[in-house]
Amino acid sequence: MQTLPKITVITGKREYFKGIGRIRFEGRETDNPLAFRWYDEDRIVGGKTMKEHFRFAVAWWHTLCGTGGDPFGAPTKVFPWLDAADPLDQAKDKMDAGFELITKMGIPFYCFHDFDLVAEGATLSESRKRLDAITDYALEKQASSGVQLLWGTANLFPTRAI
Repeated sequence: MQTLPKITVITGKREYFKGIGRIRFEGRETDNPLAFRWYDEDRIVGGKTMKEHFRFAVAWWHTLCGTGGDPFGAPTKVFPWLDAADPLDQAKDKMDAGFELITKMGIPFYCFHDFDLVAEGATLSESRKRLDAITDYALEKQASSGVQLLWGTANLFPTRAI
């Protein structure tokens, strides 16, 4: 049986989800909109905690990248972590926001496609340099939070070729 590490709430240089602490189990009678009503990560079911049974993960693209646009319209969501002009600064802001959200929710895993983490460069060399930098930053975030990578994979459906 794998024991998952304790999740520590972390923020970056900026707090994106102000006034929100660690979201906890409060039971079905709570009136707190930011509480778990049914999911009690420490409850033992069948010899394992619920946290061990359910391997919840935050998917980078769906949570932090997708701005709600479609082929017929502009984005419908504006994320403050996408404000920076420099692609690596933007990726670090997104990493800070992502790990803040993940740790406040107590989710033990995250997953991504490579260029969900950072924008592709104009060349393969530039893209690799960006990926190397942001994955090093992700490892720092993992070490300080206890959050683990569930999976990372290549984006095999790009919108353009490098």
